[in-house]
Amino acid sequence: MEASAATVGLRPEWAVPSNRAGWFAVIRNALPYFLLLALAPVLAKRSRIAPWLLSPLLGLVSYRITIVMHDCTHRSLFTSARLNGWMGRLLGAITGIDFESFKAQHWRHHQVYGRSSDPQGFHYAALHAMTPGQFRRHVFRPLLGFNLVYTSRESVLDPRHWRRLLGRGEMFLIVAVQAALLVVVTGAGRYWMLAVLPFASAVTFGLFFSQLRGIAEHGVADNTARTGYVRSHAPNWLDRILFYNLNFNYHR
Repeated sequence: MEASAATVGLRPEWAVPSNRAGWFAVIRNALPYFLLLALAPVLAKRSRIAPWLLSPLLGLVSYRITIVMHDCTHRSLFTSARLNGWMGRLLGAITGIDFESFKAQHWRHHQVYGRSSDPQGFHYAALHAMTPGQFRRHVFRPLLGFNLVYTSRESVLDPRHWRRLLGRGEMFLIVAVQAALLVVVTGAGRYWMLAVLPFASAVTFGLFFSQLRGIAEHGVADNTARTGYVRSHAPNWLDRILFYNLNFNYHR
C-alpha cells in the first residue's frame, strides 16, 4: 500500500494503546535480552568463542527493543504519555540509545521520508539506482558496522547529549543500567572481554535487521515510484519475529 507523508499513521482498531499490551511488549522483548546476556558467561566457561555465537540473537533482540521504543515515541504503547516517555528512556538506557534524539530523528523521518533530508533514508533512498551487486553489498554492509556512522548521533555516548542527560538525571539511570548489564554479561567480572558483546551485536546484527526493516517498509527498485513510498505488510510469523513485533508497519 502506498501513501503520502500527510496520511501516515492509521492503526487498526486492535492496535490502540493498552497498558496490558504495553507491559507485555516490554517484557516480551527486554527479558530475552537479559537472559541472553546471562547465558554468555555460562557459555564462556566451556569456550571463548561460544558466547560470541549469541551475537545474531542479541542483535535481533536489541533491534526489537528499539521497536518498542518506536511506539513510545508515538505515545502509542501505553495509555499514559508520561509512562511512554519514561519507558522509552529506560529502554534507551538498556540499549545505549538517547531516547530524545531517537524520537527527534524518527519524527523527522515522518516529516520528510523519501526526501534527501530523511534521516533514515540511507536504508532505502538509492535502491532504485543500484545494480544487483551493489544491492547485495548494501544489504550486508551493516554486518561490518558501517551503518554506525549514520546512527551514532542517537547514542548516549555522543557528548552533545550529556548536558541534557545530566541535567535531567537520566545519565545516572543510564550508568546504573549499563553497569548492571556489564555485571551480568561478564559474569560479575570473570570474563571482561564479553563487556563489548552487547555493543558489538547491536552495531552489526542490530543495525542489519533495522536496515532490512527500512527496505521492507520504504524500499523501491525503480524510478517510477514516487517520493515517500510506504509499504504495509499483512502479519505473518516471520515478520513478527524479525521486523514488526508491534504491528507498527500499518499505514494508509
